[in-house]
Amino acid sequence: MDDDPALSAARIAARCEPQVNRLTRQIVAEQASAIPGLAVLPARLRDVEMAASVRHGFRLFLRFAQGGDAADRDLRVFRERAAQRMTDGVPLATLLSAYLLAYRSMWRALCAAALPGEEYGLRLLGELMFQTLEWVTGAVSEAYLGQAALAGRGEALRAVAGALLTGQAADDVAARHGVSLEPGYRVLHLAISPDGASPVEVRRRLRTVQAALDRRAGEPVMTRFGPEGGHALLPLRLPPPDDRLPRRLAEAEVRVHIGLSVAERRADVPAAAGQATRIAEVARAAGRPEGLYELGDVLLDYHLSAPGASGARLAGLLDVLDSSLLETLDAYFAADFDRRATARALNVHPNTVDNRLARVSALIGADLRASRGILLVGAALTARRLGG
Repeated sequence: MDDDPALSAARIAARCEPQVNRLTRQIVAEQASAIPGLAVLPARLRDVEMAASVRHGFRLFLRFAQGGDAADRDLRVFRERAAQRMTDGVPLATLLSAYLLAYRSMWRALCAAALPGEEYGLRLLGELMFQTLEWVTGAVSEAYLGQAALAGRGEALRAVAGALLTGQAADDVAARHGVSLEPGYRVLHLAISPDGASPVEVRRRLRTVQAALDRRAGEPVMTRFGPEGGHALLPLRLPPPDDRLPRRLAEAEVRVHIGLSVAERRADVPAAAGQATRIAEVARAAGRPEGLYELGDVLLDYHLSAPGASGARLAGLLDVLDSSLLETLDAYFAADFDRRATARALNVHPNTVDNRLARVSALIGADLRASRGILLVGAALTARRLGG
């Protein structure tokens, strides 16, 4: 029998090191099948983030078992993942069950690697495992509950934002939740491009947006979001947002059109929210790139998107054209009336472009060689693109 349990424990741990990747895959698969609460997570998240946490924990323990130090910074990964799981909707009990399952699998691997005569080393590893399990679950629980407290504050801010956006008396709601109201706000509407993301991925996307807004403002921002975005209220005392906000979101793979309007008074917030929503929707419908837009940036499109008989009739002006003529018109305007560039874009001869434009003029009664005809057809194309 070994006289030095620490040396024996280190040898057992060293034998397990080459198996870390294989055991990680095994543990993650066992977690997914044995813990129903993890089914809410996308497979990609389980295979990447959860696997990374298991691998980190395994290697951290093996290092500790071989005489290495275990510092507080080593727990950062577990804290970050716990906060993410909370916002992903994973219950704390489910998360702790996943950690306990992982440690049970690690213990089995250690037992399998132990040789006769290394019983005292294996016993020491058991004690070290309980010690590290206490550290890890403590850090996980603290981070999870801390994120839950932040989420509770976020719910309070959302309640106040909802009252302001719907024109309700917000003073009582704000007082009940301990939120200070501002005299006026910049109202943003963030229209996130839909792409069939899972509910967990949607929550992560919205968390990314909230974090970007909070960093930009230097304080928690009142928001009211749904799966495809929503509104944010920035106090007028803060600097206005700029193109850095959509750029940061794009870097985080969140594609968003942002409409911006101003409510000088709290009573103006609902109207400003409606305008910001329409600005973002118009920018997206008009094919503008993701970014931040104010009314002046989309003024013509905004005007032409107004509902009413004239808008519908303007959009319907082009109904008599077939798909090839509509495609030619779109390309002609996109090329800034350059017939050769239009021909190249369509892969046709310039004479074909001339013939098609002449056909358009004949069908709709507007001369595309005159400024009035160009203005009319350009407005009709925009109205048609925006849905009349």
